[in-house]
Amino acid sequence: MFGWFRSKPMCPVDTAMRQWIDGRWQWLEQQFGVDRLRRSTVILPRPEYFPDPFHGTDEDARRILDRVCGYMDINPGTVELSLYEDRNPVHNVQGRQVTAGLYHPEAEKFRIWIEISNLSDPLAMVGTMAHELGHVHLLGHGRISHEAEDHEPLTDLLTVFFGLGIFSANSVIREKHWHDGNFSGWSIARMGYLRMSEYAYALACFARSRHEDGAEWSRELRLDVRSAFQQAMRFLAAEESSVE
Repeated sequence: MFGWFRSKPMCPVDTAMRQWIDGRWQWLEQQFGVDRLRRSTVILPRPEYFPDPFHGTDEDARRILDRVCGYMDINPGTVELSLYEDRNPVHNVQGRQVTAGLYHPEAEKFRIWIEISNLSDPLAMVGTMAHELGHVHLLGHGRISHEAEDHEPLTDLLTVFFGLGIFSANSVIREKHWHDGNFSGWSIARMGYLRMSEYAYALACFARSRHEDGAEWSRELRLDVRSAFQQAMRFLAAEESSVE
């Protein structure tokens, strides 16, 4: 009888965002194929996926970019890498918001620009590279145009589809603590276009589309994203049961 009082699991995103993710997820499946989705390796922040030594140099960044290209089915020979410094970050109630990366087509190649602060944060750098390489798939290969209003969040969503959503989701909010002699401080920066709860729902769509629970890789998510992911999984399972 106590089951009567159990409330239905809630979706971690609002109805409009859920409809957008569901619709664009179907579009990605049509563009890249369900088989590609189901055979995607979930890339994790572990040495087996990024075994090269990392000391924050330009060469290290290039090696990581080549690996991310491989994970996203892009020929690294078609991608050039440059670094830049964002000297005019935007400050708002969510903290410091920087441009972490940029994309620019050049003749028959594509140039990816990475903001130099990423060199001290390889996790965020992988997420940024995945996003910019997503532009290659979407803009560079003519799947969408620059006029598409949702092309930036769609590019974030593509990183989930290709198995790099752990990096993208964990990089939305980047906190830093620092110490210098008797002084210490803390800063927060926001990256990307999707929010953590939206990544969580997208990752749940990813797991459900692959007929898995995501238990093995979801432990790599930061705690707030993991909690929302588990909520989204319960919600989708309840939705599926109600249709049967």
